[in-house]
Amino acid sequence: MTETTINPPPSQSGDEPPSRRQRWRFGAALAFIVLMSELAPMEIMLVYPAIPHMAAEFRTLHLGWVLTMVSLAAVVSLPLVGKLADAFGKKRVMLSLALLFTIGSLICATADSFSVLLAGRALQGTAGGMVAVAYALVRDIFPRRWVPVALGTVAAGIGVSALASPFVAGWFIDNHGWQSLFWFMFGYAALLIPVVAILVPESALRLRQRLDLFGVALLGSGVGLVLVGISQGSKWGWISGPTLLTSIGGAGLLIAFVVWELRVPEPAIDLRLLVGSALRSTLLAYLFIGFMIAGYGLLLPQLLQTPAQPGITYGVGLTATAFALWTFPTGVLTMLCGPLGGLIARRRGARLTLIGAVCAMITGLAAAAALPEHRWQIMALSAVFGIGMGLYYASGPNLVMDAVPAEQSAVGAAMLGVVAQLGNAIAVTVLSVVMAQNIARQNPTTGRITYSDTAFQHSFLVAAVVGLAGLAVAIRMRHGRTPATGGAEPR
Repeated sequence: MTETTINPPPSQSGDEPPSRRQRWRFGAALAFIVLMSELAPMEIMLVYPAIPHMAAEFRTLHLGWVLTMVSLAAVVSLPLVGKLADAFGKKRVMLSLALLFTIGSLICATADSFSVLLAGRALQGTAGGMVAVAYALVRDIFPRRWVPVALGTVAAGIGVSALASPFVAGWFIDNHGWQSLFWFMFGYAALLIPVVAILVPESALRLRQRLDLFGVALLGSGVGLVLVGISQGSKWGWISGPTLLTSIGGAGLLIAFVVWELRVPEPAIDLRLLVGSALRSTLLAYLFIGFMIAGYGLLLPQLLQTPAQPGITYGVGLTATAFALWTFPTGVLTMLCGPLGGLIARRRGARLTLIGAVCAMITGLAAAAALPEHRWQIMALSAVFGIGMGLYYASGPNLVMDAVPAEQSAVGAAMLGVVAQLGNAIAVTVLSVVMAQNIARQNPTTGRITYSDTAFQHSFLVAAVVGLAGLAVAIRMRHGRTPATGGAEPR
């Protein structure tokens, strides 16, 4: 396959502004970067509505692992993904992630057991680094002035996924079963890979240093063990031997990672980036926001797809397709507010965008805790949460790109993905425990679980309270108070 190249952006090379032909090439490149970045939200958003249907087939109370496995794989692989992208090329790594996603989708579509399904989800989860690589590639190949809005446009693409995924999932689930979702993902990625390989340019920037695989292994395995301890704590017992072993072992590996990185000449992660106030505050805020997003995505489909029955007040009994019709404002507002958030970041600073995102999400979660039943109520809270999502996806990359040097942009974006996935995995684990402690009944024939009102009320409120911590971080943040520049100049 041929590889397109684009000269350095005019704002970085000192040349004249791009010609009309170049603008079309930039536009086409951005469109296909957005389409490829859809793989990351797709592997989560398409599967959320299928969780109740999977539970009935596999008859397990641990369906949260279908989501946790993706987060775990993403967290473990993201540091390596970011490093490989900076060292060998963002486009090459993007195509490699898409290939792994395609293989994982095929395994999930043909899985005949829960363990095989989880293996496929682990391979899909490596695509969690796709958005980070997309952000870094946009920074490298676009004119500097365009970067803040272009990053917001990638966020708009995620909004398209948020809008379309419930409808796509609903149609496939209602007509062809949950397995058809994975066949769709397989076909989407397989068709997109050759097009992106031909039409999207590669970044010319490279981080010229040895790859610290030992450091990456320490970080990935440490985070992975901590997540396993958190996710299995309720099953094994929080003070049981296996829980303590995995949690303490993971923490020990993370300490070893820090010690190693401070001594090795060419570290996997430049710890100066993490301890700097600019990136540190952004990562901390994203940890809390990741918790909120996962809580919303996990709880709302179960709330609305549960049939009305005695003992609960929230039952609406929507089909997967009807769920999409009731909640489509989330995708629409995410799509619209992504570029808007980029414009706000360019004019007023990305911190303001982040504050708006957190406030909107907290409002949506608090409204959901009231267990709304009417369609207009659901659409209203979906719209509010969608505003938060669009601003969120625009603020984070702009904050990171202005905090790290250009040659480490993929690593910086990858760390953003790590903490977001970590927040996601913690949310699924914690909220699954809250839900499991408030089960109203389980159908012995279908295996379907009905949760009490308290389960949803407490879970939504827990997510909202975590969001308040994220709001406090964003308000105190010193970074991002000036207009976004599209990234720090290369060293």
